[in-house]
Amino acid sequence: MKRAMFTRLLIFGLLCQAIISFLPGTSSGLTIEEAVALALTNNPALQKQQMSRTLSERDLSGKRSENFGKIDLLASYGYYNLPRTLVPLTPASIATDPTGVPTTVDLFTTGIRYEVPLFTGFAQQRSVEIAALEKELAGAALKLSREQLIYNVKTLYVNILSLQAQEEAQREFHKALRRLYEDISFEVKLGKKARVEQLKAAADLENARVKSQQIGGNSRILKAALAALLNLDTITRLEKFSVEMSIPGEIEPAKEVQGLQRYRSAALDVEKKIRQVEKSTAAYYPQVSFNGFYGQNYGPNDSSNLNEGDWNNQEVWQAVVSLKWTVFDFGGRKTARNMAVIREQQSRREQLTTELELKRALSEASIKIEMAVDAFHSAETELALTRETEMIEQIRFANGAVDVNDLLYAKARNQLALSRSIAARYAYREACFYRDYLLENGESQ
Repeated sequence: MKRAMFTRLLIFGLLCQAIISFLPGTSSGLTIEEAVALALTNNPALQKQQMSRTLSERDLSGKRSENFGKIDLLASYGYYNLPRTLVPLTPASIATDPTGVPTTVDLFTTGIRYEVPLFTGFAQQRSVEIAALEKELAGAALKLSREQLIYNVKTLYVNILSLQAQEEAQREFHKALRRLYEDISFEVKLGKKARVEQLKAAADLENARVKSQQIGGNSRILKAALAALLNLDTITRLEKFSVEMSIPGEIEPAKEVQGLQRYRSAALDVEKKIRQVEKSTAAYYPQVSFNGFYGQNYGPNDSSNLNEGDWNNQEVWQAVVSLKWTVFDFGGRKTARNMAVIREQQSRREQLTTELELKRALSEASIKIEMAVDAFHSAETELALTRETEMIEQIRFANGAVDVNDLLYAKARNQLALSRSIAARYAYREACFYRDYLLENGESQ
């Protein structure tokens, strides 16, 4: 009966623990996926980049609207020393009734005006095309900013985990040295060990303590940097994840580069500079515009008029097509076009530089992954060998076959191999993140 009751209580306790583990908010730390999501949502630099894209969209809309001209409401008042007629008069209208012509020294004008460019030498069309390219460039820049942010977050994350693992290993090493120091101190009291061996153990113990604090300090510095990227005050604990060592498939940099946003941005910039060269040639064409106005001129008759003080108004409207053609400007147009051509050539060189740099970086990323895998396997082999060496030296030291220097050296070699193994494992993940960043696959991984 008691056994059955104990079994039920045990099963109930296990069920409660399982249910609690699946409840929201029971996660033991921040996962790398959660960190990336927080950065993409909260990072102010990325939000600023998103605003730049919105600005480019507004600019394109504004350039397109310029094709339709503009409408202005006008109003003016002028005082003159001599009387003016409300509208220009012909000799026939004056001869009909010269005394009935309204005149005033206080002239008011109100009206509406519409202006629109009819032909600008294709400058307006090129402005719209340039704004459209700038919108695409802003979109590419936003994509690259997201990839850069994801890479920075992931890199900081794995470096923090690496330092935490190294700090934990260093603390264990410090504990082992403390036990060794206590054993040597006890044997010094018994007269079995020399005082110098106790001093050597104490020196190594202090060195291990300081190194543990340094690793912890570096970890806290990286945590502060990660918190800044996530726009958080502090970061408490990060969730560990498993790292599987494998070499990813081969890539062909020459083919991969063509589809990357970095290369596309460089190509778009070349297109933009070409449009700017074409826009600079607009100065050689005539500029044609239309101007239409409708309004009223009005004011009180002046003292020279028979109807002094009476207010009069007159309707005024006009439709004008204007042409302006600059035939000579002392080299200003030529200079502007030459500068635009030079900028286009610079942009083409920048595109080639971007292509070569991407090819180099992709090759470097693949080599770094291979080196990280090789370094990990090497560190694992060294760790197994140094661990066995440490055990042998521990036995030899206990039997008095070696002095404390040999034992401390064996322990230090084993600790160094352990640190190498931890660092190599996370260096592999960092190299993979770098490759994903170059291939712009950070969001999909």
